[in-house]
Amino acid sequence: MKRPGGAAIVHDYFVQDGGAERCAVELADLLPQALISTTFFHDERFGERIDPRRVRTWPLQRLIGPTERFRALLPLYPLWFSAVHEQSGLVISSTSGFAHGVRTRRDALHVAYVHTPMRFGWDLDLYLEGSSFSPPARLAGRALRPLLQRWDRDAAARPDILVANSLTIQERIARLWGRSAEIIHPPVDTAEFPLSDRDDGFLLVASRMLAYRRLDLAVKAATALRRDLVVVGDGPERRRLRAMAGPTVRFLGHVPRWQLQDLVARSHAYILPGLEDFGIAAVEAMAAGKPVIAFRGGGATETVQDGVTGVFFDRPDARSLAEAVKRLDSTTFDGPTVRQGALRFDVAVFRAKWRALLQREGVDPHL
Repeated sequence: MKRPGGAAIVHDYFVQDGGAERCAVELADLLPQALISTTFFHDERFGERIDPRRVRTWPLQRLIGPTERFRALLPLYPLWFSAVHEQSGLVISSTSGFAHGVRTRRDALHVAYVHTPMRFGWDLDLYLEGSSFSPPARLAGRALRPLLQRWDRDAAARPDILVANSLTIQERIARLWGRSAEIIHPPVDTAEFPLSDRDDGFLLVASRMLAYRRLDLAVKAATALRRDLVVVGDGPERRRLRAMAGPTVRFLGHVPRWQLQDLVARSHAYILPGLEDFGIAAVEAMAAGKPVIAFRGGGATETVQDGVTGVFFDRPDARSLAEAVKRLDSTTFDGPTVRQGALRFDVAVFRAKWRALLQREGVDPHL
């Protein structure tokens, strides 16, 4: 079947600079002629990587800007994406919640790159965990849950092809949506994190401060062990995490990319304390030859090799993580071998797999 021309990339929102956004940026680079459709676009954070002239945002952007309180608008996102009718022949939706619900032409190819089925709907209790949500917000979230789940299942039937970012997400797609998906792991720019043999002794974690990321485990373990821990990132859990931290824990907030690269190069090891869909930051640390201390579950089981590129802890508590830190300290890791574990997920691999998918479907990758 001959498809209409043009391409569009649809992403939930370009507000926070996370792993899903890096994937969307790489897709935008892969298809430089594609238009970008999203709810909010933060020019200062993304304007150098994506030409703002390519971007179409929803009307609220003009009224309130790329607000940091974008989660408060949760009930509106399904309505917005369901109302968007993309006319391009190729549509790639990059979704961790809503973008896969966009409507397309019948003769178009819609490929959804799924970072996770809607966390707000399926993992709401985990998402609301912690002190950052008021009781009314919790009640509203629970009342909306069945509606969000129903919309998510219906929206998941719209794409022609589903691509999961990990085996973990592939399994979630099968269980929650009843559909099959192929896997393309997220891109890791290993060139930005060259092999480093420097070790200033501190542990490192870089993440948005959300309850389900379980940064509290890293903070509690480092405090109990009196180990230096550097925490990079910000979010609604910031105040609670600071309150539980001892004197060996430093909070740096958001840092520029060059500073994160320097911190990784000087760190002793990286901590991945929560159940991650994939975990790009941990693989970036591996690229620098730094071993990872990870919870045994989720994407970490695909990226970390126990005793070779890091160590696992099995219980989601601070004591189990602290035991893993001790085990890591008693293990010798070879930096080049750790880096080899990261090269499997290099950005070049990501691009090659997407080009192969588009070629298989008869789509010109130079659209």
